[in-house]
Amino acid sequence: MSPAAPPADDARRPLPAPPLALHLVGSVPPAVGGDPDRAMSWLLDHSAGATLTALPFEPDSRWIIDWLDQLVHVDALEQVRPGASRGYDDIPSHRIRPGHELNPHDLALGRHQHTADAIAAHDRLAAARPVPARVQVSVPNSLDRAMFAAGSPAAAHQWMPAMQKSLISEVVDLVDTWGERLQLQLESPAILASYHHTPREEWPALTTQLVHQVAEVLSAASRASWILHLCYGDLEHQPLFTPTDLDAAVLFLNALNTALVSQDQPMPPVHIPMCHGNAEPPTDPQFYRSLKNLQDGISVIPGIVAENHPSATAIAAQIAISTLGSRVVALGAACGLGRRSPYAAAANMHLATELVTTRQLITP
Repeated sequence: MSPAAPPADDARRPLPAPPLALHLVGSVPPAVGGDPDRAMSWLLDHSAGATLTALPFEPDSRWIIDWLDQLVHVDALEQVRPGASRGYDDIPSHRIRPGHELNPHDLALGRHQHTADAIAAHDRLAAARPVPARVQVSVPNSLDRAMFAAGSPAAAHQWMPAMQKSLISEVVDLVDTWGERLQLQLESPAILASYHHTPREEWPALTTQLVHQVAEVLSAASRASWILHLCYGDLEHQPLFTPTDLDAAVLFLNALNTALVSQDQPMPPVHIPMCHGNAEPPTDPQFYRSLKNLQDGISVIPGIVAENHPSATAIAAQIAISTLGSRVVALGAACGLGRRSPYAAAANMHLATELVTTRQLITP
């Protein structure tokens, strides 16, 4: 899928205007995370010169693993498979105890306190240095949380009503409390994974289900500043699957955009992963061909920056931007930086910063 790179002169062409922002997915390596002041300062230090879409603080370097681990304390649940979450085949799963019902409160992410801590850190940093206007808050999608907690897509259906209610309650609370100070990022590897495991002839029905669920969350807090983050998963720096094209992403996003427009709701900018967390970005233009069918009005953040593959990153970014034009509003990594070492995470941010600030696609 990745042919030989074009000549260096072609790869050094300047990126087209307008200027791009740098989008930070959220998580940082455990060695620099945990404390919001330290994590946010580290992100600012390693993105100096770039315009950030927001300043994130994500306390769990493994996304939802801390949340999954605390489910063992929920009375309505019984653990049916233990696990240390050292891979997708090692995640603990639960079932709803007979005669019990899930309480949405028991499924909460705890984002109110998390956000209060991040806002306080943001205020302290703002007193000493320039910072982005918004704090980015990670919002793992209810579909994903249900699938991982229940152990399978089939078992997740029983969880979804309470999980969806829990998520909506939390995001509404966040927006009511902090409003314009936040950028909420709805995160879902399950969307693209669902397409991967579904025959193409069944994609239309799947799309209807997925769009309904996501649109309900976005519409519940329609005055929020949202980012929709799609990815391929990155637990232990390994994906749920390896993509071969962007067909599913474009199909889903077009349908979501149509649904939101019909409800007079804004379509959020979308982080589209062009590769998975530790992979070389594809440099074959055929991989990106579906982007030509993406509806107007959808702003895109290509998840494309791979620190071990600077030349491929540059070429892939040029292809994406040439295809989408001004709809590309930022660049970012394919997933969060929490599974990288501090050195690798810093290298990723430095490469991304170079691309969005110098506007040159630089080959090594």
